[in-house]
Amino acid sequence: MRICRIGLAAIWLLGVVCGPLYAEIKLPPDIMAYATEGINGVYSLDYPTAQKNIQKVFDEYPDHPFAHFGNAMIAWSRYEYEFETSDDKQRAVFEGILDNSIAGIKRWLKIHPDDPNGYMGIGALYGLRAMFSMRNRNWVTAYFSGRKAIGNLEKSLKLDPSYYDAYFGLGIYQYFAGTLPKVIKVLAKIVAIKGNPAKGVEQLNLAREKALFTSDSAKLILIEVQNTRGSKYYAPQQSLNFIRQLRAKYPNNPLMHYVEVICLYETGQYEEVSAQAQYFLDQIGQNSFYKNIYIARAYTALGTVQMAQGNFEKARDFFEQGRQAVRTQEPSRWGVWNELRLGQVYDVLGQREKALARYKYVLSFKDKWGFDDRAKALIKKPYEIPANGDVGPLPPQI
Repeated sequence: MRICRIGLAAIWLLGVVCGPLYAEIKLPPDIMAYATEGINGVYSLDYPTAQKNIQKVFDEYPDHPFAHFGNAMIAWSRYEYEFETSDDKQRAVFEGILDNSIAGIKRWLKIHPDDPNGYMGIGALYGLRAMFSMRNRNWVTAYFSGRKAIGNLEKSLKLDPSYYDAYFGLGIYQYFAGTLPKVIKVLAKIVAIKGNPAKGVEQLNLAREKALFTSDSAKLILIEVQNTRGSKYYAPQQSLNFIRQLRAKYPNNPLMHYVEVICLYETGQYEEVSAQAQYFLDQIGQNSFYKNIYIARAYTALGTVQMAQGNFEKARDFFEQGRQAVRTQEPSRWGVWNELRLGQVYDVLGQREKALARYKYVLSFKDKWGFDDRAKALIKKPYEIPANGDVGPLPPQI
């Protein structure tokens, strides 16, 4: 399961925000308190609290890496989760803040050239740019941003070998660079990308065990690694254990809740998937952290778990309910994935014309989410249940 499926690309970077607090440049207790409140606000999707506390750090240390990185992460998290990567205006806001944040940390490093915090912060931001570019299939930009990220993280470790948080970013690069054959194939004629998945998993576990600030973030990435079907690292029960630890720590974050639903699905606990997905849906409109934009993902879970059990009529009903529930919303990644899944169900039920209508609907949008190739293939050939009955993972697949 790739990062883009669960949508945790932002969360794994969040822990880096507090990294500067314990290295060479010490911040006063009040600034440290602001930092703690700020990062907890981002993890809890409480953006006003996060922004208020990050601004307090800006006021005291205008170009400190913590302040710039925190500001960029708030913008990324809002684009990723509050707007489901579906709002072009918010995307532009994020891109502008990311550029300004990188420039700000560069100014800091001119004055503090031996600060490992600066290299840690700018390395993480280049990593964020790399992942954002990868999602948008800008492979060359992704590659060169990734190399800058690794170079800066390695320099941070050289300056402070005990900075275990740096292993987090290095582990991500090693693992995903070694397990993204499509990206490597595209870039093969331009540059050589090498990665070592085993080393990456080792580094991620090192961060999980010893890092001061990225331990939780490392768990989130390891969840994705361990939920990847066909991988030697496939360990969905361990993923379920990790997400339950994180959900207990951040109970107000609905996306921690949803990742637990995904892990329950991956461990085959289908009754619990249905119960938790329904509870997730019921919280929308009742709990301020459960936004209307999450409706599509709730129905997608309810429908997909029925597909996995061979109940295609029930699956159709849930996907149709989801389709109707979001008809007044701007299309989102999960909403369009729901449409594609609905088309697959109609194919299984022998209603080819209805299936084609759904695939064509998917193609009516700009291919922000990477679904076009799949939809085109399904137009050419109807969806069939695999011989092993496996309908695939729950999250959007590209």
